[in-house]
Amino acid sequence: MRTKRCPALLMALGLLIALTAGHEPVAGADMTVRQRIDRLVQPYMESQVVVGMTIGVWQNDQETFLGYGHLGKDDQRLPDGDTVYEIGSVSKVFTGVLLADAVVREHVRLDQPAGELLPPDVAMPRHAARAITLQDLSTHVSGLPRLPNNLKVADPANPYANYSADDLFAFLKAHTVRRAPGERSEYSNVAVGLLGQLLARQQACTYEELLNKRIVAPLGMTSTSITLDAQQTARLATPHRRDGQPTSNWDLPALAGAGAIRSTPRDMLRFAKANLVPPEGELGEALELAWKVHQPIVGDRGLPMGLGWHATRRGNLRFHNGETGGYHSILLVNRDLQAAVVVLANTANGEIDALGQDIMKTLGGATVPPRKFDQPVTVAREKMERYVGTYALAPGVNFTVTLQDDKLMVGLTGQPAYQVFARSPTVWYYKVVPATLTFKVDENGKCTAVELFQNGVRQTAKRT
Repeated sequence: MRTKRCPALLMALGLLIALTAGHEPVAGADMTVRQRIDRLVQPYMESQVVVGMTIGVWQNDQETFLGYGHLGKDDQRLPDGDTVYEIGSVSKVFTGVLLADAVVREHVRLDQPAGELLPPDVAMPRHAARAITLQDLSTHVSGLPRLPNNLKVADPANPYANYSADDLFAFLKAHTVRRAPGERSEYSNVAVGLLGQLLARQQACTYEELLNKRIVAPLGMTSTSITLDAQQTARLATPHRRDGQPTSNWDLPALAGAGAIRSTPRDMLRFAKANLVPPEGELGEALELAWKVHQPIVGDRGLPMGLGWHATRRGNLRFHNGETGGYHSILLVNRDLQAAVVVLANTANGEIDALGQDIMKTLGGATVPPRKFDQPVTVAREKMERYVGTYALAPGVNFTVTLQDDKLMVGLTGQPAYQVFARSPTVWYYKVVPATLTFKVDENGKCTAVELFQNGVRQTAKRT
């Protein structure tokens, strides 16, 4: 699941961190790899990109787990290989493997029209060219939108909790497909969520039951589930928004296959190792079938796709990332290197993707420089006070700037107030979204306006 401020389901030290955050000790861990990862992680921790995260690495038949930060803003425990996180859209890979498993067992076909698995009273949207197939749903070329248009969000902190299977089927009945399947690549949470529903219905069970029976239990993934027991809950990392503030866990009853799974770095490496060298039997055949590229690049958009997996244009690497309201994840599996990387973080920040990619590059022998992030500067309270006020961005839409506990907070009409951070005394930036605010100050020291810069567009809000 990927999200910014709205429920758009998706596509992270040196001696200092070693002393303040620590690592989970692992027998036989490669210290050279550890030192390289520490160096890459350092700017993420110093810039507070995440509250906490665990990195898992598999290479040369060695498993390494490195924990950084804390389980929560108010929970000072160190994350480790057994910390539980929401993995968001990495769940789509598991749904792809479940599809492959159903094909291997001859329960379904990849080219089977998805509508054949729906209840009799639900008609699958169809384009005149051809029906939407199960493979189309898994590879994001179905023509279905990113999200269903009948999603009514009762709680923005848990936006999918009230969306039911009946709601999903009602969406399908009313939706019109505007282009042929395969014509365009468009990432669709509703498509993969629907696929999970269909596969579970075909086996007369829930998605979670199917996941456990066909993947989780056979691979010994003892901490991977959707519904957590008391022991797993005790190891669950607290979710945080991009600005570092605690938020809620997500529940996705109807779209579970798109992003509802919770897991640990240890379990995710178990899954990754099974994809590096698939075991014998039906599950191994399913993993191999899901790994295979089934959808080439459509036009000049996107990447090739396996079943659930994103594939690189060159090499034998598969990956997927994910984000819910308070977590971010990325899993990379490279058969050429016989290596895997998983990064699970308890903060909804997409910067984690670059960290996972950089770690994989180091496993391949590349020298990767650490990333650079904005370092907030300190601004005197009396200077911040001159920004406090209301600024009109558009009719009925205002920025409201307040000062709370020496933190500059900015709210937009109809939205919560978020903290902004100083790049200079007049230029401030959000952590929740990639946007900056520049306060315009006249020769008398009075702030007359604030300029918003977001998505390449500048807009000025005058002080009222």
